Amino acid sequence: MNPLHDRSASRKQLTIAPKKVLRALTRILLGLIVVLVAYLAILTGMVVWSFEAKLNRWPIFVHAAPFTLRVGDDIEATSLLERLKRSGYVQSSELIPSPGEWMLAGSTLRVFFTTCPLPGQGIVSGPVEVGLDWKTVQSIRLLRSQDEVNRIVIEPELLDVLPPEGSPRELCRPLPLNKIKPLLVDAILQTEDPLFFSHSGVDMGSMVEALKANYRAGRYVQGASTVTQQLIRMTLLEREKSLWRKINEIVLALLADAIYDKNRILEAYLNRVYFGHWGTFSVKGVAEASRVFFGVDQADLDPAQCALLAAIIRAPNVINPFRHPDRAGSRRNMVLGLLFKSGRISREEYDIAIGRPARMRRWEGSPVRAPAFLAAVKERIDKKIPDATSASKPYDVVTSLDPTIQEKASLTLKRIGKDAANAHLIFAAPDTGVIEALITPTARGWSGDGGSLEAVSPLAAIPALTTTKQDRAPYSLATPVFLPDDAARSVTFRAAFLAHREFLVTRLVDAVGAAKIQEILAEFGVTAREGPAKSIVVESISPMRMAEIYAVLATLGNSGVLHPAVKILDTAIAETPADRAPCSTSPAVLFLVNRLLKPTEAIALKDGRSDSSETVPSVFTAADSSGIWSVAYRSDALCLIRIQASDMKPKQIENLVAGVLPRLTSQARRPTTPPEGIVTRKICAESGLMATSLCQKVLIEPFVKGTQPTEWCPLRHR
Repeated sequence: MNPLHDRSASRKQLTIAPKKVLRALTRILLGLIVVLVAYLAILTGMVVWSFEAKLNRWPIFVHAAPFTLRVGDDIEATSLLERLKRSGYVQSSELIPSPGEWMLAGSTLRVFFTTCPLPGQGIVSGPVEVGLDWKTVQSIRLLRSQDEVNRIVIEPELLDVLPPEGSPRELCRPLPLNKIKPLLVDAILQTEDPLFFSHSGVDMGSMVEALKANYRAGRYVQGASTVTQQLIRMTLLEREKSLWRKINEIVLALLADAIYDKNRILEAYLNRVYFGHWGTFSVKGVAEASRVFFGVDQADLDPAQCALLAAIIRAPNVINPFRHPDRAGSRRNMVLGLLFKSGRISREEYDIAIGRPARMRRWEGSPVRAPAFLAAVKERIDKKIPDATSASKPYDVVTSLDPTIQEKASLTLKRIGKDAANAHLIFAAPDTGVIEALITPTARGWSGDGGSLEAVSPLAAIPALTTTKQDRAPYSLATPVFLPDDAARSVTFRAAFLAHREFLVTRLVDAVGAAKIQEILAEFGVTAREGPAKSIVVESISPMRMAEIYAVLATLGNSGVLHPAVKILDTAIAETPADRAPCSTSPAVLFLVNRLLKPTEAIALKDGRSDSSETVPSVFTAADSSGIWSVAYRSDALCLIRIQASDMKPKQIENLVAGVLPRLTSQARRPTTPPEGIVTRKICAESGLMATSLCQKVLIEPFVKGTQPTEWCPLRHR
């Protein structure tokens, strides 16, 4: 082998090797640059998406119905104090209560109503004095203006918050930076990021100091996150603490500061910063924190309240004024000191604020549970706002739910026992068609449907009470009916219906014919067919349809499809009125059917003069093969319960359903004038004829004109 050739080959290899290394290093460097560029591009896209999309999506607030208190109302009948407690108001021993408190002394009720975020609804805020005569409202005075008013609208209870898609349930409302109280902004910046307007998203000096402090302590004792870093962490990063997350946080903060204006970043932070929890909802942003924790608008915060909100941000669960008032008070005082030293507050303001205890609005209410109602509301919202889950502004939705009735209905069902889990309850206002309480079973094994002729037997009585071509009805409420177990003694048609309904319905089918009854049932949306031996077989009916049937009766034909009212505020979207179900039956006959369902005692002549029937609800209970129907209604309120077969007696169930109806107030009372075509007569309960001075029990019974009895009672009563 030639040594010269070997040395030449070695030199050639040595010459080639550095070029390969250089090319490899170049490739690696280019790869790193590509990765870095891609990394920065991804993070830049995340920042832009966060500011332009995620931070511009807001929740939908779903509220119950506002309550109106009027002069002349009974505070017990309207459940006023219960409504206040449900909304988080607490009783105070002070003569002048603070926001969110009430006090009752003698004939004076004082309430300090909190600030309400609902625009244009005329909802009261501030201190109000209600003068009482026993339990009746005699006067209402707004203490700030000293104006006397006839009514006030009270803030509705919050039912639920529908968050944007992918977000948690939180109380969060946006405010432009120029609308946020400057002192509150100063307090937060002094505490969280004093150099916010001078750094580039990351404060390196504070980070070095924090590292030193943590190293000396051997644990995490001090943070150095700027407002920009906190905003990035809240919106884009996971909560876990790691070096990689911290690197991403720093890079994202630098990018955000480079892309967006400082005021834009600060506004987003103030609208999203976390302040803790209020019940099951997290509270974010200064607007909701001010209202929820203090009951006032953020523009009305005093220096002590501004300092306390700023103090909470660092550790909302540790510096919690409810659990740790001393801890919260100490940090609040520290913030007040920073504001005083920086000249943001005067010495006098500092001395006043430092002497006040760290006090926040207390909460003693419990949110109402209405999952079935909320599900129906969500369906209606989705139809009205297709992009509800990505709304660029918060929506406020006011519904028709009455929390006190919903709670009362829930407690009523619990009294049924084990069958309550499969029960349906519907409470509605027949005259408006809106649903005010709704309970359905969570188990899906029983639909609640069912049906029988007995369940709709009041409708079967309609053709019997309707005048024929000869201008005469086959029956009136006072017509004598002989029962099979006592053929020698008759009772009135009303008494026979209440006590022997099955027998009477059979008589009605024979008297007017199955076809006529089927025709009436079809008018009310009930499908029926003729069965064996001239019987009538009724197809399945849902609880909602059954409630609509009795709503038509309650309003003398002027009701329709029942629905939860959904009003979306501050939009051009109007609430669509419910469709009215056509009803050709005359109001006079429907009036008779309503009277048919009232207990005899309710319409007995009182003191020889008055008729008390209009204040007593019509009540009806019937069974079918699947369960029990029970309904109680007046012209202003209707409650229907559908339960599986129960051990309870029908009278017990009737008392339960009637007990859900609220007491009549002066505003809820409807005119008692019978419809056109009705005349009333004093009737002997025993004979069904016109009563004489010898008749022992006298009823006031209505008749379609021309069908009233003209004969006097011939009986000699003992």
